[in-house]
Amino acid sequence: MPSIIQASTLIDSSLSNGMMNPPTDSSVLPSEGNASKHDSQLMQHMFRAFVSKALDDKTAGNVAAYEDMRRQFSIRPDAKDAPSSIQIQNLLSALTCNVSRLDSSCSSLIMSILGSVWVSRNEPFVRCYTRFLGHLLSAQSTYLPMVMTMLIQHMCYQSNSLAIHYEHAHMALKYVLDLVPRAHSYLYSCILEEFPYKDESILAQMTYISNVLSICEYVPSLKGPVLHAIIDKIIQVDVEIQVELDIEDDEESDISDDASSDVLTASALYERHAGTSEDLTSSTLLNDDPLSPVDTKQTLLQLDQLLYTLFSYLTKNLNQSRDRYVVYNSLIRSFVNTVLKTFRCRYTQFLIFWASQLNPEFTDIFLGVLTEVCLDPSQPYTLRISGAMYLGSYVSRAKTLEASTIQVIVGLMTRWIEAYLDQCENELSDDLISKHSVFYAINQSVLYIFCFRWQELRISDETDPMDPKPAEWLPGLEVLHRSVLSRLNPLRYCSPNVVHQFARIANHLNFMYIYSILEQNRKGSIRDGLETIDSFFPFDPYRLSKSSSIVQPFYNEWQPVPGLDEDEEAEDEPVTDFPLVSSL
Repeated sequence: MPSIIQASTLIDSSLSNGMMNPPTDSSVLPSEGNASKHDSQLMQHMFRAFVSKALDDKTAGNVAAYEDMRRQFSIRPDAKDAPSSIQIQNLLSALTCNVSRLDSSCSSLIMSILGSVWVSRNEPFVRCYTRFLGHLLSAQSTYLPMVMTMLIQHMCYQSNSLAIHYEHAHMALKYVLDLVPRAHSYLYSCILEEFPYKDESILAQMTYISNVLSICEYVPSLKGPVLHAIIDKIIQVDVEIQVELDIEDDEESDISDDASSDVLTASALYERHAGTSEDLTSSTLLNDDPLSPVDTKQTLLQLDQLLYTLFSYLTKNLNQSRDRYVVYNSLIRSFVNTVLKTFRCRYTQFLIFWASQLNPEFTDIFLGVLTEVCLDPSQPYTLRISGAMYLGSYVSRAKTLEASTIQVIVGLMTRWIEAYLDQCENELSDDLISKHSVFYAINQSVLYIFCFRWQELRISDETDPMDPKPAEWLPGLEVLHRSVLSRLNPLRYCSPNVVHQFARIANHLNFMYIYSILEQNRKGSIRDGLETIDSFFPFDPYRLSKSSSIVQPFYNEWQPVPGLDEDEEAEDEPVTDFPLVSSL
């Protein structure tokens, strides 16, 4: 092995201080196997003397010993001439005693130390390395960015990493954060900087996100910002899928079958690191070449796993954590600031759909946000339209909503429609759809809710839809009669799918007959062309295989209306079984 300590320097220093008799071969240090406790103490003295002398020589202009010391950290542990772990550990211990001297002039040495292999070494070495980092940063804060970047990089996927390696990185990071409070100011920016690109493999994505979520457990203040960052990354994948390809039902069925065997689960993640999962190591997901999810199925698997991991993390943090309101408010902010404004987002919004149903207070908060966005005239009209689509879809699909809550929301919407008609019904315009787009979006949402929630909107005790006795409906719902007969004619500009389904159900329940209006609109469309508002229903059926198990218990499936002709029911699919695209 290369000489760690120059023979003449060490011997002269040792003899002059009466520390020891000259070793037989001063270029060879005692080995781990035959070193006694006394030998170990002598070895530590020798390293400290060498480090001190090397730094003195460097100051005097002689960098030979300094460079020799620096090179020890650059040699891979598996190299033939590599120093042993105990030798590097003793060198680190000696440097720990001299951190006050390791200023910016020693940056090359620090860079070599930070770039050395340490997470895969034994526990005593890792503790020694961690202690060095803490003392270094306490004395030389200028190295904080370098150290924090290095520690976060060890949270990224490496093909030869084991679970214990990540544990070592977390131990060191937590120690540094506890010892050096200023390190917190660098943490979030470093996390963002090291996020994997969306085209990296599923395993790379999952490894990093799992580790970052683990950091949030000992740095609770990061939960909100990290949650927002992860949601942003998930949205990028989500939108990419929708832009590339409309997912057809037969493709989704194939994906569901494939996912049962190929999807990478969070629980299997560390099994992969530990080398104990035969299924994963033999999977095409984990071949030697980095996997780029260029095909839609692979990207769907990636999205599914990302959402499943975040669902799993939120389950604990929203049900048991003292920070559950902080975490939920972070979800709400991400929804308002990002999800609500994102075009063609298909699955990410189910995070808030699910989370909002875990707690009645969460439900009230989310509904309050949606109604405010939808009905507030100071909001941009595009945001209000999106809010109306979300409100209608949520009230229709959220399984835990009570009838009283549904009635309150529909009551708010119908009162708004009535007030709008009072103000604008007689306004003439060459472009009704542009001028009254929010009005049409809110009408469409009420029609949509009616298709799903007609039972909750009936307040009479009689529930048999075939009974000739007139039903009593929610007060205010009759404004729909006025709306569809108004000059604004929402049935012409709302989604044909929604209008068609509403016409069937409303007629069957003796609530309203609108087929004559639809016929007039059809003739007008043939003459003038058909133009409708851009429509989408953000909580259409959830088709991702793995994460659907979390969403499904909270999801209100379409139920056929009793008494409707079964042949017609089979011929015309339920309105929201077709993904409707929005251009908001």
